[in-house]
This record gives sequence, C-alpha cells and structure tokens, in this order.
Amino acid sequence: MAEAFWRAVLTAELAIAAAIAWPINGAVAGSFWALLALWLGGFVLLQPLLVLLAFTLSRAAARTAPAPLHARTVAMESIALLTAALLMSMRRPPRMAPGGSPSGDARPTRTRRPPVLLVHGILCNGAIWGPLQRRLTAEGFDRLGVMDLQPLLAGIETHAATLARTLRTMHEHSGEPIVIVAHSMGGLVARAALRLSGPGVIGRIVTLGTPHHGTAIACRVPLQPTRQMCPDSLWLQQLNAEQEGSLAVPITTIYSREDTLVAPPSSAEFTGARLIPLDGLGHLDLLASPRALERVLEELRRD
Repeated sequence: MAEAFWRAVLTAELAIAAAIAWPINGAVAGSFWALLALWLGGFVLLQPLLVLLAFTLSRAAARTAPAPLHARTVAMESIALLTAALLMSMRRPPRMAPGGSPSGDARPTRTRRPPVLLVHGILCNGAIWGPLQRRLTAEGFDRLGVMDLQPLLAGIETHAATLARTLRTMHEHSGEPIVIVAHSMGGLVARAALRLSGPGVIGRIVTLGTPHHGTAIACRVPLQPTRQMCPDSLWLQQLNAEQEGSLAVPITTIYSREDTLVAPPSSAEFTGARLIPLDGLGHLDLLASPRALERVLEELRRD
C-alpha cells in the first residue's frame, strides 16, 4: 500500500541523514543538540536533492535539453514532496459513501455543484488531495469523492475498471454525470475508465501533470503501470488513437513547463483538450500551488 511505501521512503531518508550527521558531529565533538540539528537539517536538504535528481533523470531519459529549473520551483516542490510524503504515510483508506462523500451518510446537496471524484497518480493515495479538498469544500462542492487506487502497482486497465465501478455508484446516487479531477497517472486511468463508462456517467475530466503521451523516465522502471506510461507503449498509443482529437467529454489538461517527472512537458498536451500551461511548478506542487488549484476551480465552475 502507498502508506507503507511512503513510510519506507521517509525512514530511508532519516537513516541517510543520520549516517551523514553522526560522523560530522563526532568529528567536531558536537553536543546532542548539534547532532539533532545536523540530522534534521540533512533530512530537509535531501528533499531538494531528490527533486533535482528526478528533474535531471527525466530530462536525460527524454533526451531533451532541460528547461531552466528555478530555485523557487525546487524549493516549493521540495516542500510539496515532504508534505505529501508525511500525509500519505499516515493515510487510512476512506470508506466511500454512495454520494461521493468520505465515510458517513451522504449529505444533502446544498448547491448545484456537480459531483466530483478525485483520482491520484502512481504510488500515491487520497491524502495527496488535501489542499484541493479544502478548496472544493469551501466552494460548496459537497458531493466529493476521493479514491484510493488498489492494488498499488496494478495495471492502468485494472485501476480503470475499479474507477468505472465507483463512478457508476456515484452516478446512480446523484443522477448526474461525475466530474473527474486526476493527477499524473490518474488522468490516464480516467481516460481508460471513459471507455468503460461513457459520457453519460462522466461529465468532464480535468488532469494535472498527466503524461498523456507518456514520459521517458517511466520506461526505466520495470513495473506494469510505468511500462504503460512509456511513450512507446502499445497500450498508450492505442488509447490515444481512440481518443485524441475525438473526445467523448470535455477534457482539460493543466500542466507545468517545469514538471520534474513528465518530460518533455509537451507530453501533457492532448489534441482536442483545453490546454492550461503553467510555469514554476513541480509535479507534486501542481496539487498544492494556489495558482494551480484556482485553475482547477475555474474549470469546475464551468459545470
């Protein structure tokens, strides 16, 4: 499960930071408090190093000249990475109520806002949607579902079948088409589910940082969902051949030119979709940046 994965990541980072801090503190005969400061400082500094490593590897895999990566982008993506890791490591899968509200009885609708389902990307869970959930709730989106894709490393078609079942349940309860907001691989899961559910069940899809044409770094990871996100993937080529330029529902793709994992950034573009490029945001910061969240809300207000 994603919680176990992110706990392991954080534990490994803490161990690396301790392995660096201990000999340094011993060499300077520092105190316990100095050791603690070195340890925590090393842990914090690992986040921008991971961001820079991801950006470099993704651009190298795509064999494209890296676009400028600004210091502020690295800093904000580092904060987003650490925050997401902490939240996802503590996540407990929610019980989905028929109307799309997490656990508990479905609440009566206060507004005419459409029902919304949030779908995360690979190796993540629903906790990653915290910032957007708060904005949506404040805007009156009271029929809001958050999905955890399980099993964690299943293929995209397996996730799409699970998503299609959840969408049908929400649709039967609400009587309205469901709006999907999806991050990264979740956007491909949503498009695959569209083939199973159709436009009567799905009303609109908004994607954030989704590699609609794949990302080269995925080709280097020997897992089923990453192989499907490789630009040369037969599965991805078939999906795009069916849908690109002939969309059954409106699709909006919001993406960043400084995405740390999707390379080239133009992979997030999709013929026939409404394109919203942003600057200065990393892959995870697309889920936390007020600029990105406001663009999501603008798209949802269209319904």
